Amino acid sequence: MARRTIGTVPVQVAVRNLKRLSLSAQFLPSSIIAGNTGLIFGKFGTPPVASSESNTWDFLLNAGATDGTNVDENQKRAPNTEDLWLISDTAGQIVNVVERDVPEEKT
Repeated sequence: MARRTIGTVPVQVAVRNLKRLSLSAQFLPSSIIAGNTGLIFGKFGTPPVASSESNTWDFLLNAGATDGTNVDENQKRAPNTEDLWLISDTAGQIVNVVERDVPEEKT
């Protein structure tokens, strides 16, 4: 798990990973981080624009929300292996980013 600070400039929080099993970004609630009051926009592959009226983002997080490519145990890979970019409409927002890779096969 990596705690990242997201501001008004796009931040690449995960690189392209063909061995990705899951990836999630949790915008910590304001009850834990008092300054987390904005919105975070996420996009796979390219940086998004921090506007709810834009069509450049894949998901939108408010404080306490989580999104990503969580998959069930039957899938061998995450559906999206591209890099993940985040941007906020407010400076200094804190998120946790968690990425899990496919386990190595025993030979």
